[in-house]
Amino acid sequence: MKTTTPMKKSTFYACIGSLGTLLFHGCSPILNNLTPSTVQRNASNRYRFTVRSQLLEKQVVADSFKPSIVIDGETHALQQESFNEHFFFYDHSIHPQRTEADYYFALAYDKNSRGHIRPKTTKSPLAKLIIQERCVFSLDTDRAPIGADVSVLGRGFTSGDRIVVGDCNAPTQCISENVLSFKVPLLVANKSYPVWLLSNEFKVFIGNLLLDNGTLSVDMDSIELESGKSIEITFSTSQTVSGSGLYINVTTNIPDSVIMPEVIIPANEDHIAVQIEGGEVGQGHLFINAIGYDDLSIPIQVTATDTIKSTESDFEDVDAKRPK
Repeated sequence: MKTTTPMKKSTFYACIGSLGTLLFHGCSPILNNLTPSTVQRNASNRYRFTVRSQLLEKQVVADSFKPSIVIDGETHALQQESFNEHFFFYDHSIHPQRTEADYYFALAYDKNSRGHIRPKTTKSPLAKLIIQERCVFSLDTDRAPIGADVSVLGRGFTSGDRIVVGDCNAPTQCISENVLSFKVPLLVANKSYPVWLLSNEFKVFIGNLLLDNGTLSVDMDSIELESGKSIEITFSTSQTVSGSGLYINVTTNIPDSVIMPEVIIPANEDHIAVQIEGGEVGQGHLFINAIGYDDLSIPIQVTATDTIKSTESDFEDVDAKRPK
């Protein structure tokens, strides 16, 4: 009667790049491809593929595992990681003019079925490694006001790249291969927003940007005008307005005394001049606010035309009666 020695329990792991996982049931292995689906181009033109593979214990001959990788139809043996015997990798050279490579993992092992040793091989799904020409390093600042220009530092930028802040597209300009500039869009201030780089091939998280309020200003510290007369005042922002323009909400506590149009600073401008007409006599304030900007309050006084004239006449009479 033929006897067999009990099989030694054995577990094998291998790790490579994508997040795809192929699960085989029964006595077949589990292959976990950990290689990233996209990588940045490097000066060495060498890229690491990593895999973690697990074989179930039953009917598998110990020390029979032979992991490999097939790249562009060529088979290469995997090397074992020094820090963990269950992890394997392969460094592969890819021509600098190529932007992708097809590959899959294979695992050969022996299976003992009632004393009969049979060679077996299992494969992972076909995967693709994409090599990106660009690399994002950082934002040049971690906070900025609405409308400010912020730079993104990196490599391989093109005119087709664009920046998204939160869910809002930001006007983007490619300054050079290493610098993108974008204008902070109109969003609610005093909040932090994620900043993304978008191109046709990918979306990359750059960092978080804390938005501060911008500054509104008026060219007068206080306004005084006659009833029925008009004056011109200028509203300005600390930065050039982007998007479709900036609506400035202007209200007053003397609505019968102030007559003025809507105030909208056009896109790519940082100021607008409007005419304010005096209505009924009154004294109060203009309250000025816009999304993403500090509020502003300006004193305003509307006087009667006759009152001003009679006051001037009284001054003339006094001067006439004053002793020489």
